[in-house]
Amino acid sequence: MISNSTVVRTVPQQDLMHELRFFIRGAIKKEKCSSLDLTKTALTLLKCLPASRTAIFEYFCKVFDTAALNYINGIETEIKTGNLPPVSESDEIVVSEIHGVLTSLITENAAAWAPTISAWSLELLGEISTKYSGRAHISTNLNETLQLWMACRATRTLVDINTKCLSSLIHSDTEACINALLDTSVKHSPNFDWVVAHVGSCFPNTVITRVLSCGLKDFYLHKSYEQGCSSAKLVSVVGILGHLAGSHVQDIRNAILEMFSWSLRETFEDTDATRLQKKATVPYILQLMYLSSTLLAAICTDTKDILNVEIIGRLYHFIEDWCKYFGTPEALEVRNETKVRLESLYLKLFQELVTTLILRCETGAVQIVTLLLNCILVEKVRGSEDMKNEIIEKSKEILQNVLLEVDEYIRHNNPVNIMISFSKESREIEVMLLDPRSVVCETAARLITFLGHGNPAVLIKSATFLLQNATTPDQLALLVTIITNELIDKTAAPYSEKGGHFSVVLEQLLSIYVQKLSETDEEDPTLTQLWDNLFWEKSGQIVLLNSNIVTKALQSNLASITSLFAEDAHHMHIVSDILDTMEIPMPNDSYNPPIEVIFNITQSTVNYFFACCRDDGTSKKIKGFGKVEKMLKRICIYSKAAKVFALRELLERSLFRGDTVLFGAKGVAQHNEAEKSLVKQNKKINKTIPLTKHSSVFNGGVIGRGKRKSTCSDELPEDVAAMNTYQLINALKACCALPEENKFCDISLDSMTLLSLLLVQFVSPDVMYNGLPWPEEEFSKVTIERDLFIRRMFANTPLLWDLLSLVAVYRPAICYCSVLLRALTATLVHQWKSMGEQSKDDDSENYKNLMETTIKVIDIMALGQLLPPPLSSIRDVIPHLKCYEIVAILRESVWTYMRDHIPSPALFTCDSNGIHWRDPILARPPEVYTNTLRIIMQRNIKTLAHLYHQMFINIPKNE
Repeated sequence: MISNSTVVRTVPQQDLMHELRFFIRGAIKKEKCSSLDLTKTALTLLKCLPASRTAIFEYFCKVFDTAALNYINGIETEIKTGNLPPVSESDEIVVSEIHGVLTSLITENAAAWAPTISAWSLELLGEISTKYSGRAHISTNLNETLQLWMACRATRTLVDINTKCLSSLIHSDTEACINALLDTSVKHSPNFDWVVAHVGSCFPNTVITRVLSCGLKDFYLHKSYEQGCSSAKLVSVVGILGHLAGSHVQDIRNAILEMFSWSLRETFEDTDATRLQKKATVPYILQLMYLSSTLLAAICTDTKDILNVEIIGRLYHFIEDWCKYFGTPEALEVRNETKVRLESLYLKLFQELVTTLILRCETGAVQIVTLLLNCILVEKVRGSEDMKNEIIEKSKEILQNVLLEVDEYIRHNNPVNIMISFSKESREIEVMLLDPRSVVCETAARLITFLGHGNPAVLIKSATFLLQNATTPDQLALLVTIITNELIDKTAAPYSEKGGHFSVVLEQLLSIYVQKLSETDEEDPTLTQLWDNLFWEKSGQIVLLNSNIVTKALQSNLASITSLFAEDAHHMHIVSDILDTMEIPMPNDSYNPPIEVIFNITQSTVNYFFACCRDDGTSKKIKGFGKVEKMLKRICIYSKAAKVFALRELLERSLFRGDTVLFGAKGVAQHNEAEKSLVKQNKKINKTIPLTKHSSVFNGGVIGRGKRKSTCSDELPEDVAAMNTYQLINALKACCALPEENKFCDISLDSMTLLSLLLVQFVSPDVMYNGLPWPEEEFSKVTIERDLFIRRMFANTPLLWDLLSLVAVYRPAICYCSVLLRALTATLVHQWKSMGEQSKDDDSENYKNLMETTIKVIDIMALGQLLPPPLSSIRDVIPHLKCYEIVAILRESVWTYMRDHIPSPALFTCDSNGIHWRDPILARPPEVYTNTLRIIMQRNIKTLAHLYHQMFINIPKNE
């Protein structure tokens, strides 16, 4: 609303002339008058005398300029003195009067007044902004400048008047106002930019749309790319849109896309001028993008939503019309034969412009590359075959030019914007690496090498992704091509220190999976693919892998691989294949694995052995055992520490841990903590426990509940346990293997001695009396508790018999197990003795077990040549004897002989083939050790005649 003081009434002509004379005298300062009276007179004339508008507006310019000057002086005074001078009331009142009248005129008749007042106000704002640009420390910052001028009543009023003009024409025609805005921006930029920013923020959609439209008309009228490039109005369009992009970038993008879509639509209502403008739209948009990186980024953000192969095919028909915007008018007027060559040149210029724009993209570059690739791979378009072929060829040229330009920048270490986009979109490039189409994956590989030149971390990340997911030889070859490219610096740390980029790639992958294993125990199919990919080197299908790049990478990461091998049960078989294929450590090889790797491989191989034992698959299981043997043999020959570790782990796990059930071990007795030991109860009564043959210590039980009961776990089938036992023996033999195979012996006696000592260490609970000699039989009363423990171990763990038999074969290692044989024999003597006069039919099961154990002990002693003939044949005799007779033979023949002939390695001689043995003829025992056996056999001659003949009559004589 306008106040009553500002309402201008219609006045008579005589008074109007009087007002005009008064205004002229006051304006030229021939007569002193107040500025307020002069302004009111000017406003009256503006309303009633249209011919005076120019003079009136010129006077208003002085009024606003004076007000702006006073404002600037006040700011400068405040800066100098720190005190702000009082605002001029006269300026405030005069500006307010003008603002009220002009607003009223715009409201009453916008079509007549708005364009004129808008053009005047914009020009005045431009002049004031330029005139005082160096005053009052006006900042170059747009926001600060805007705040400074909007605090001035004069400039704020002018901006408000111009906003009113645009608002009044928003639904009719704002082109005149926008043209004025553009023209003023061209003339007074950059001092005028704050006005553009304010107006644009008030009417973003209108200003953006109209500015683009005005710019298009100007660009179209020039009919020349070179002239269009230098068009001041086009530069102004770019400046305005650039100011608005900070808050309205999406509106600008939508407006440009709408203009692009409009250019593709053909309607019957289009005039010739409209059609020509539509043809100029794409060159115009390209030129805007060329002049403004902000507009370029806005358009390139989602290229896939703007362009596709179909739209490219539609744009193909406009290419000839675009040529006129890429040359001078004079060049286009030449003769026809020359014109063809010029059009080809201008088309090339157009391609160069597109290439330049692509190189400048800081976002969406991968989408642009993908669009070019889709055009190259296009199979069908709407149009002729020639059109399709030309689209393919031009797309190839542009893509190749882009890649060559980037390569040139990279080689000279010059920055290029498109690399910023590629680094942001490396994930999309990685996916392209797996594309089955060669042109796509090869392009992606080049992009990765570009990124890897300046940022090795991106190269490693992408190469890791490719190694993890590659499924074909071509993809793996692409991986090698990437990491061996000449653009990649192969001497930079840390890659030079870790065995190359491939080693770092493998390290990255392994660290990922080690982390996954710590979080979950589920099988990872990508890890299976990784292991499969590491076998390609040995396949010979990829020539680039002949440099042993995979082997070197595996060697650099053996610590992680072997650690993963030990922990990941799902992939043990395939990891074992890798380690077996690598044959680490190889004899006479330059690569010496560190001790950590040695122990990791040893531990992992042992773990793998027990995993194979638990495996149900027959084929995979048998292959696994074979790999275990080969790996154990290599590692134990290479390192003595690994040999000790492997033997200890195999024995300890198979004898004492949860793996014992795999070899037929029986359940171990489980006791309730509340239950009391019978031995402890007896000790409370008497500190010395009598060790008689009927002592209850031998069969520990619970007072009031009888003998303890064993809780047996689920036992494996006998054939499975037997297979596992057989494979364990083979694994132990592999640990004890000699470096070079011997025709007669492939086992190291020192290693077998180590195995026998470990057996004693694990099975015998006491270090006392573990020597080789056998004491008097009565002395067994002192060690009876330990002997019973050893006997229970053999009863519950059948594997021990196989281990003793293994040691017995490779004599004289069995001598070091003397304490075990002695303990077994002592318990057998006692048990046979406790049987009394019972026959073997009275307690068949107990008798059978006792007889079986006795035969096993005699067999092992005979196998190890600790008992010479005829004592070695006792195992065939005792099944026919009574209990007391068996006791007599064990005491008088076996125990006495072992007591007097200490089972020492000195009893054995080594022949020329390295075999240790005792000559059965020379070692035949004296009669004192065989008389008891002879007499008992004579008593039972009816059943033992044939054995008596072999053992005592038909014997070889010593020459």
